[in-house]
Amino acid sequence: MVAPTEYVVAVKRWQRYVPGQAGDIAKIFGEYETLKSRRQVVDLDDLIIKVVREMDKDSNFAEAVRWRFKHLFVDEAQDMNPLQFALFESIRGGRSDVFVVGDPLQAIYVWNGADRKIFDSLPEIITKSTILKLPNNYRCSPQILEVARQVIQRANEPVHIRATKDDGPSVRLIECVDVQTETATIASALWEYAPTGGARPWQSCAVLVRTNNQIEPILAALAKANIPVRTTRPSPETTSARAVAAQCKGRHGLATWSADTLNESENVAERQVAEQVRQFLQLDQPGEVDGRAFSAWVSATSLNTPVTQGVEVLTFHSAKGREWHCVVVAGAEALLMPHASANSVEQRTEEIRLAYVALTRAEHRLFITFANTRNGRQTGISPLLADLPTTDDTETTEFTPTPIAQRTTGPILWDELVKWRANRARQIEQLPSRICSDHELRRIEHELPRSIDELAEIFQRLTAERLAGELLPIIEEFRVTMSKQV
Repeated sequence: MVAPTEYVVAVKRWQRYVPGQAGDIAKIFGEYETLKSRRQVVDLDDLIIKVVREMDKDSNFAEAVRWRFKHLFVDEAQDMNPLQFALFESIRGGRSDVFVVGDPLQAIYVWNGADRKIFDSLPEIITKSTILKLPNNYRCSPQILEVARQVIQRANEPVHIRATKDDGPSVRLIECVDVQTETATIASALWEYAPTGGARPWQSCAVLVRTNNQIEPILAALAKANIPVRTTRPSPETTSARAVAAQCKGRHGLATWSADTLNESENVAERQVAEQVRQFLQLDQPGEVDGRAFSAWVSATSLNTPVTQGVEVLTFHSAKGREWHCVVVAGAEALLMPHASANSVEQRTEEIRLAYVALTRAEHRLFITFANTRNGRQTGISPLLADLPTTDDTETTEFTPTPIAQRTTGPILWDELVKWRANRARQIEQLPSRICSDHELRRIEHELPRSIDELAEIFQRLTAERLAGELLPIIEEFRVTMSKQV
């Protein structure tokens, strides 16, 4: 709700960090608004603004909208920004038939315009409202919740939360010399947890970081330690094949490349992209149909499905609303938690809430790591954790990573199933998706069928009988290896 002409003043007033000169951003912002107007297009914020303005100007339109939406439900209401609140009020129209849910301790989008005070003021704005407080935490063990409580209390927040789960392991607070040691330590900590995770330990793990810059070194360490990582990024082979397809001129060029690839290529990724091109060409696409249109279609559809199941590595913000059995909160140190860009009291308070959100993503096992040096500068433990009592609920240790050569990795069933499917597809000259779907492979990974009858609950009976001779030995080998590790 800030115009380009007001942007520079607003940045100074709100002490906001911006990735460049405020004047340059204001200039680009103004050009963006001009371009939208010239092309007669709108973005999401425009849609909200225009609806609010039209409802304010046209009472008949406003009444029609309110008649259509008689009952309102708002989730994550602590993250409403003023524009969203204006839309809420326009549709509500003074009525009290609303149901609003929010957690003030998880208000972490101030940087995106959210204002928690809106949520706090709702009981006064909506007359005769009933307030239901939900103090039970059903996710975290008492040990994890106590650490999170110690952190959030630094924001001077009233905390009335109680754990309902039984006791779990102590929270492990791990000191590392530098980033390289920390990433190796994260891998070792996950290997320490893995034997207790059952047949599918990695999918129940996550590594959470404050900034995107921390992700790549962790991914490299996990790969070195033979720990699979869940990703929605396409493989380099898939990216390369899509780039080639994007260069095709016209419908005929795309069709020719797809046919040639399906007939001649033995590369699974290339064949999958060629099949996607075939799907694209079968659609009734408006405008010119060529490689660039195909590339845009891929970006707009849900074709980038997870390549590998495994540990998730993501930022605190991305982890909001998620949960894992085991979590590593990495980089819990000065200048990252809270982040160095937090200048105002409001921003620092939001950083405390963000740390609380990260810690409470863990259900049963929580590791917290920090480095004493990062990028050549001294850091040390986060001030949010500096006074954390090291009682039976919290262990502070210097962790020695287990050498990778000493670890028994065993097969990762998902990878073995994907490899089997790719080999079979190549043998009979079909796409892997024609053999079986990812959903069916995930059911096999989860259910671990032991017989044709159990396999027939996933596939049709004839398919189960045809594939049992290949699939059941793979599953049995995995089951035996995992039992030895446990």
